[in-house]
Amino acid sequence: MDGVDCALVESDGHSASVTMKAVHISYSPELRHQISLAMSEATSLSHPSRQSQQLDKLEKILTDIHAQAVALILKTNGLSDKEIDVIGFHGQTLLHRPDDGWSWQIGDGQRLANKVQIPVVNDFRRKDVENGGQGAPLAPLYHQALIKILPEPEYPVAIVNIGGVSNITWIGSEIEGRMLAFDAGPGNALVDDWIRQHTAEPMDRDGAVAAKGDIDHSLIEHWLKNSYFFKMPPKSLDRYSFNIPGIESLSLEDGAATLLEFTVKSIEIGLSHCPVCPKHIYICGGGRHNKTLMANLHKFDIPVDAVEILGWNGDFMEAEAFAYLACRHLLDLPITFPGTTGISQSSKGGKLHRPELIT
Repeated sequence: MDGVDCALVESDGHSASVTMKAVHISYSPELRHQISLAMSEATSLSHPSRQSQQLDKLEKILTDIHAQAVALILKTNGLSDKEIDVIGFHGQTLLHRPDDGWSWQIGDGQRLANKVQIPVVNDFRRKDVENGGQGAPLAPLYHQALIKILPEPEYPVAIVNIGGVSNITWIGSEIEGRMLAFDAGPGNALVDDWIRQHTAEPMDRDGAVAAKGDIDHSLIEHWLKNSYFFKMPPKSLDRYSFNIPGIESLSLEDGAATLLEFTVKSIEIGLSHCPVCPKHIYICGGGRHNKTLMANLHKFDIPVDAVEILGWNGDFMEAEAFAYLACRHLLDLPITFPGTTGISQSSKGGKLHRPELIT
């Protein structure tokens, strides 16, 4: 809920390269609050088709900010709209309920296409979920596309994205679909919420608060009894999937340290589900900026590094991934596989919106 990331990718649908400057537009505190309220509202609705006027208004606001991001990235890189073939537009997730047959993102693909006069692909998760998949994670195919063009890719390798939740991509070879991908557990969301509840800050910057605290291992042991950790992947989570009873009894610092260790332990359990232990773990997403979290991950018996060591930009990989998936859609290629979402066979996905002439 921090803002819009926008990146430029050149791709043939099989490999990809990133050569230009990405941009970010931050959401205002008021907009973040509106999104948070919308997420709460979504939990009370039985299906995303029942969208309120307030959600419709928020959807337009969010779509228009994405249009601003497109305009900004074109200006930043000296490009015209005619030089862009397609936009991959994920939208804002309100609720992820694949076991109920849906995953809810708001964002008006046709409105965005009309505003920027560039074709837009959105609604990436729907087809996979409707056909029995988890609809997540969707970035693994892009991870594989980047790994296979490295001078000497080392297989197997794991990419761990630490956003609101943490997810793992295990890549066994360059063969398309030779992957296992799943949400491992909490990422930054629980710690961020804890810090917001007790301070004026939106997050634990650099893990400074957690570094001062003591871990309550008994609480973590209790939380790790959640049935999710015993499910075999592929599997996926919503940001609000975990209850953390007992956290309210801890101090600010001890709570942050304990929640951070919960993230570490969930990643450790997730790695144990991989077919073969990866030779190297690369971290992307906002979590890699948390120095305390990265220090704790370095305690694994596997080399752990931020993806920047590979020359990637870990802040924009999700944006890059959806640009790549939009290319795949145009080329009529699948975007999800049995090993990434649990779908029975590889599946195409996304919906194309061509710009309408505005008179």
